[in-house]
Amino acid sequence: MTQPSPHGGYGAQAFIIRMALREIRSSWQRLLFFFICIAIGVAAIIALRSVIQSVRTGMSQQAQSLIASDILLTSNRDFTSKVLDTLASEQRAGRVTAVSQATEIPTMVRPADPSKAVTRMVELRAVQREFPLYGTLTLANGTYSHDLLRDHGVIVRPELLAQLDLKVGDRILIGNVPFEIRGVIGSEPGRSLGAFSLGPRVIIDYAALADTGLLSFGSRASHQLLLRVPAPALNPLTDSLRSTFANEFVGVRSYRRSEDQMGQNLTRAENYLSLVGLVVLILGGIGVSSVTRVFVQQKLRSIAILKCVGASSREILAVYMTQVLLLGIAGSLLGVAIAAAVIAAVPAFVGNLAAALHVEYGLTFTAVVQGFAVGLLVSVLFSLVPLLDVRHVKPSLLLRHDIPPPAGIDWLKWAVTAAVAASLVAVAAWQAGSLRVGLMLSGGFIATAFVLHLAGLALVRAVQPLRYSRSFALRQAVLHIARPGNQTRVILLAVGLGTFFILGVRTLQANLLEDFAIQVGEDAPDMFLIDIQADQKDTLAAFVDEQNGSEAPPNVIPVLRARITAVRGREVNLETYEQVRGRGSLSREYTITYRPQINSNEELLQGKWWDASPSTGEAEVSIEESLQQRFRINIGDQMQFDVLGRTIPARVTSVRKVNWRDYRSGGFMIVFRPGPFENAPHSYISSVNGPRDPGARARMQAALVARYPNVSVIDLREVLDTIQTIVDGVTLGVTVVGGLVLFSGMLILIGAVSMTKFQRVYEAAILKTLGASSRLITAMLLLEYGVLGAIAGTVGALGAIALSWAVARYALDLTWHAAPAITIVGITATAVCVGAIGVLASLDVLRHKPLATLRAE
Repeated sequence: MTQPSPHGGYGAQAFIIRMALREIRSSWQRLLFFFICIAIGVAAIIALRSVIQSVRTGMSQQAQSLIASDILLTSNRDFTSKVLDTLASEQRAGRVTAVSQATEIPTMVRPADPSKAVTRMVELRAVQREFPLYGTLTLANGTYSHDLLRDHGVIVRPELLAQLDLKVGDRILIGNVPFEIRGVIGSEPGRSLGAFSLGPRVIIDYAALADTGLLSFGSRASHQLLLRVPAPALNPLTDSLRSTFANEFVGVRSYRRSEDQMGQNLTRAENYLSLVGLVVLILGGIGVSSVTRVFVQQKLRSIAILKCVGASSREILAVYMTQVLLLGIAGSLLGVAIAAAVIAAVPAFVGNLAAALHVEYGLTFTAVVQGFAVGLLVSVLFSLVPLLDVRHVKPSLLLRHDIPPPAGIDWLKWAVTAAVAASLVAVAAWQAGSLRVGLMLSGGFIATAFVLHLAGLALVRAVQPLRYSRSFALRQAVLHIARPGNQTRVILLAVGLGTFFILGVRTLQANLLEDFAIQVGEDAPDMFLIDIQADQKDTLAAFVDEQNGSEAPPNVIPVLRARITAVRGREVNLETYEQVRGRGSLSREYTITYRPQINSNEELLQGKWWDASPSTGEAEVSIEESLQQRFRINIGDQMQFDVLGRTIPARVTSVRKVNWRDYRSGGFMIVFRPGPFENAPHSYISSVNGPRDPGARARMQAALVARYPNVSVIDLREVLDTIQTIVDGVTLGVTVVGGLVLFSGMLILIGAVSMTKFQRVYEAAILKTLGASSRLITAMLLLEYGVLGAIAGTVGALGAIALSWAVARYALDLTWHAAPAITIVGITATAVCVGAIGVLASLDVLRHKPLATLRAE
């Protein structure tokens, strides 16, 4: 044995390092779990941060391409002469060097071939020759030139070709005008990536848009002006245009502002997602703490011998802390390697998105440094408290087999525990980029751990009557769960938390899809017709009624678009539209209607509903309750609206609660009393029960669009497919998080089994000596871990039920339904997995010969 140096200095350091390396070499199999727990958490942090940082770098380099300009002006109405004159003046002054107009509008298209009775909603964009001012519009089958769009040419996204069974050279009808498909869009600057889309992109020439007849009254066109601006003038011009157009209903957006907002969103996403890795790492840290405690218990006699030959508690503690540091470094390095492998596989999963964003994925230096540092910190922090027990080991332990508890309160241990807790809060705050979020995460984790601990204790106590079972294997399994030195609490926390995540999101997914399926039920409208003109509403209603056979006639609702430009009331006073814009979403454009009756999906909360007669004096309006709650608009307040360029003052006479999930009668934030708009030009919308047969449904849509080309059809059953895809994506993401946590729990289970193997080998030897077979011991192990898994699964399932109920009830306003199949399958799968892993990790216990084991003792 190496003698410890009594003089400290270099000799003591050499002793510490040599002893640490010897301990690692002799116990590497037991400590392998320590190593892997750290690696998984570090890999999660580095991979998540590196991916988001790579996306941020790619987007920052292509910031102007995201809006295809330096400054983008948008409006839902034609630009006024004031806007156009202002821009002309800026061009003459040299502060604007190029201008390009574009218009976006959702509409229906169909093949020109009458034998193909199929239609699709698309997002149509009409552009001028200068588009895009920045970035490159690429084609899958050649090079883009604006000449492709001349003489009614069109380029489309590839998914539209697949949906309509078309190819380049075929014709589609936009409105009633045929357009020839001349190219397939690869990537397009100015397209909002990741945003909800009503359909594939279709691009035509700006001059051809007027020919389609789509710009009728009430169309939902978005008019755009794209500006190229010299860099020094960008910020001053942006501020100047916002001030000048404050009351013109024109949005002014700078690519730098978009870049800043996107950077903030990506930073927020990076910080919150890195917390996922931190949670996994903390779970690994809990396992590390457990492993360290058991490791110290196994090394008590070695520690006593070292103290007999002159080693101090400080030197021995330094030996084991050095060992922890070396393992932490090795685990963190493995985490870096795992993260590099994961990131190398990212392009295969994101498809063309990486190319569209010009993102080059790879490990980033800051992510590696953070992940490595957090891995080392967690290793040290979670090992420190159990290693302090080294101080209480006395040389006399060689003559006795128990350690008397220390007299009084161990103030040093409590102080170190407090310092470790504070350090973990600091690490969480560092990863989240917010002390508040760090405190919330730490508090939430402690609360969750406490609840899981209590639930675990209750369930462990609940299974104790099984100790009196006639089955010897079951009796022993239940006794082992509650025996001294067991790892039940740690395993319940980790496995229960992973099960909680997975079952919670699965149950919530089931409720979301069930709720939406109920809304798209047999008796609910599943098609919406928009942009119906006044001279079309009667004939269109008759046409739909004829096509729909026995279904109820369509409900045609008048709609206009309006903005609130002033509010004069008891609690709020906004005299100008600029002041209204300062209240955020209050200034947005609202779709409004008028009617004499309150609908079946509405409940009158305050005020009085008007009678059937039209208003003759001041206009009257009813508002939805959220306007009152968020903006303090009350009964009797006067609101001022801009409708079709006219200023309409109206008095608030009632407040309604709208059941937004029942849309048979529509849902509106603002409803007027009939009178002010009956003679004004406006459009209509309608909800329809379409045919259930897919073929009849397609034929009806094609016939409707052929007869009324300006009318857009939103098929709710197709929207359901889109929502299903979105929900599935979110579910997959959260399930991956839960899977990581569950995987950590399984690692902790394997580590706990491995670290207590020395006890189990002796127990198995005694049992075999008394006549127990390997099959009986296997049954004991399977039942022990199976019961433990069932308890962990039940704890997680109960938490998942509470989580899904709370989110459904308070966040999503859904009617919650239990999902017993998901719960039962989850508990069963957890019990089977934990049981199988427990037995596989204990194979050495079954292989050991009892005679060799008893001789070793």
